[in-house]
Amino acid sequence: ELPELDNDFVEDISEFSTVDEYKESIKSKLEEKKVNEAKAAKEDAVIEKIIEGAKMELPDAMVDSQVRQMADDFARRISQQGLSVEQYFQYTGLTAETMLEQMKPQAVKRIQSRLVLEAVAAKENFEVSDEDLDNEIKEMASAYQMEADKLKELLTEADTENMKKDIQVKKAVDFVTKQAKEA
Repeated sequence: ELPELDNDFVEDISEFSTVDEYKESIKSKLEEKKVNEAKAAKEDAVIEKIIEGAKMELPDAMVDSQVRQMADDFARRISQQGLSVEQYFQYTGLTAETMLEQMKPQAVKRIQSRLVLEAVAAKENFEVSDEDLDNEIKEMASAYQMEADKLKELLTEADTENMKKDIQVKKAVDFVTKQAKEA
């Protein structure tokens, strides 16, 4: 038996008081998701076009390292869902070798994207301000549900440098997306 969708039910399952507020919140989240998906699709298309025109050779060691990192990330994600990699292989019939081989094209694309965007950032000489860095730290702190100041204390100099590079890449993505002409 389904509960009735009324204000009492909405108060029990959410932070909203009325059905209308709850529906408006859902609508707003869906619209935001659509906008973000469209933005990501445009960014991907623009970066794909840039990669097509770029000439680069990637060392096998670089690709292998990226594949291993992707496999480690995948293993972490599925373990958070209560599944081991071994169980995943049993359910899917895959082996570690086939999974790694299947990840190679995506690894190559990630490396190419990063290299192209780093080149754009260097050519355009994007600077990272203290404010940019603080905003990035605040976003990370929010994601990890901790205070920004505490996170900042934990960051090493290498972490900060990597964050600056990531911010420059984000600026490069924004730059190339704005520069792209609609076809």
